[in-house]
Amino acid sequence: MRSLPGSDMKPAIRYGAVILMGLATAAASAQAPATYASIAAIHSQPQLPASLVMVQATLTLNGNPSYIQDSTGGAEVDGLSTQGLRIGDQLLVTGHADDTEDGLVLRDSKVDLLWHGSPIPPLSVTPDEAALGKFAGLLIEVTGRFVDRESSGRETWLKLKSGQQVFLAKLNSGPGGSSLPEIQSGSILRLRGVCSLQPRDTLYRGGFAILLRSAQDVTVISGPPWWSPKHLLEIGFLLALLVIAGHLILIQMLKSKYKAIMAERARLGGELHDTLAQSFAGLSFQIQAARKVVPNTNTLLARHLDMALDMVRHSHSEAHRSIMMLRPQQLVEGADLPSAIRDALERSTAGSKLQVHFVTSGPASSLSLSTTDALYRIAQEAIANALRHGNPSALDVELEYRPSSVCLTVTDDGSGFDPKTTQVKGYGLAGMSEKIRALRGEFSVVSETGRGTRIHALVYLHGNPGRRLITALRTGISVYWERLQDLVHHPRSSAQ
Repeated sequence: MRSLPGSDMKPAIRYGAVILMGLATAAASAQAPATYASIAAIHSQPQLPASLVMVQATLTLNGNPSYIQDSTGGAEVDGLSTQGLRIGDQLLVTGHADDTEDGLVLRDSKVDLLWHGSPIPPLSVTPDEAALGKFAGLLIEVTGRFVDRESSGRETWLKLKSGQQVFLAKLNSGPGGSSLPEIQSGSILRLRGVCSLQPRDTLYRGGFAILLRSAQDVTVISGPPWWSPKHLLEIGFLLALLVIAGHLILIQMLKSKYKAIMAERARLGGELHDTLAQSFAGLSFQIQAARKVVPNTNTLLARHLDMALDMVRHSHSEAHRSIMMLRPQQLVEGADLPSAIRDALERSTAGSKLQVHFVTSGPASSLSLSTTDALYRIAQEAIANALRHGNPSALDVELEYRPSSVCLTVTDDGSGFDPKTTQVKGYGLAGMSEKIRALRGEFSVVSETGRGTRIHALVYLHGNPGRRLITALRTGISVYWERLQDLVHHPRSSAQ
C-alpha cells in the first residue's frame, strides 16, 4: 500500500502503519517476505531463486528499471510502478532477490512510500574504481573525456574515455524531458548517475555505464585541447605559409639589393667613363701631338714620349676594362649566363687566331643573381688574364650544370705561372676566390710554368632555402608515387 502524498500523518506514525499493514499482508499471504536492515545484509545472506525480501532505501533513479540505495549499497528494482514517486523519496521495497555478479536485482517489486526526501549526493570515484564493480547500483560522479555520441529514439549514448578506461553514459529522455546540448569532441565532462554493470548498459564485460537521470547530470568542465589534430594541421599550414612568405620576401630583398648594387656600379662606371677614360684619351692625344713636333735629333725625348704614350694607352685599356666589369651589359639586359659568357669570350678574342671553345653541359637551372654575377665576372677575369699574361694558342671555357651545383672551368695552354709566387696577386685571383667564398663555394687554380693554367669555380645550389624546399617536396612526392604504384601493381608482395 502506498501513502498518499497529501497525508498529514507524521513519518514515524505512517512508517508504523505501513509496517503493520505489511506484516498483516505477509501473514495473510502464503509466503512472508524476509525483512533486512540493509542492502548489504541481503548480499551477505544466500538467497533462494524465489526469495522474497523487504528493505528500506532511497530512490536514486526513477525509470525502467529504477534504482534504490542506502548507506551500504545499491540495487536495481525491476517492475516498479514509479508514478507519483520522486528521486530522494524514502521507500519500503518488497521483491524477489536476484543477487548476480552484475549487482543485486529486485524483481516483481512492490513499493510503499514512507516519506518524501531530498536527493542524496553522489560518491566521487575514478573510472578505474568504478570498473572494479564495487559501486554497482550506487549513485556516483566520474570525470572523462568525451569521444562520441549516438541517439536512438529517446535514448542518448555518450562514449567517454579516461586513460585506458572506456565507458558509456546513457540518458532516457521521456516526454517533455530535456535533451543534451551539443558537446565538442575532446571536452572534459563530469557525469552524475547510477553505476550499472549490466551487459545491456556496458560496452563490454568488465566495463561500466553511467545511467543519467537528466541532462543536468552532465557538466562540461573544459573544452577540447588546442593541440587537437585539426588545430595542429591549421598551425602547420599557417607556419608553412609564413615560411613561404618569408622566403619570398627574402628573395625580393635580395633582388632589390642586387639591383641597387648594379645601379651603383653602373653609375660609377659612367662617371669613370666620363672622367678618367676621357682624360686618358685626351692625354694620349696630347702626347701624340708632342711626339710629332719633337726633332729627330732629340732621341732621348722621343723615347720618353713613346714610353709615356704606351703607358697612357695601357692605362686607358685598363680603365675601359674596369668600366666594362662595373657595367656587364649582358646581365643588365637580362641575358642568361651562358649567352653572357659567350659574348664576353667572342668580344675579347675577336680578330685573333686563338682557338676558342665554349661548352655548356647539363640542363640549365635558374641561378640566383649573386651566383650569376660572380660566375660571369670570374669568367671575364679569367679570360682577360689568359689573354694578357699567358699568350695562349687555345682557350677552353666550360659551364657545367649539375643537380646540386654549377661549375665554371677556364683552361688555357699559355705560359702559366707558379702559384706560390707573390705575383699571383696581380692576376686578380684573390678577387675571384673572395667571390666564391662569399657564396660558400669552392675555388681552385692549377698552373705550372710553361704548361698553361686551369681555373675552376664551383657554387652549390642547395644553399637556397627555396630550392631545398622544392627538392624535398619533389623527392617526397616521387617516393610516395612509386610506393603507390608498387601497391597497385604488386599488392601481395607489398603486404608481405
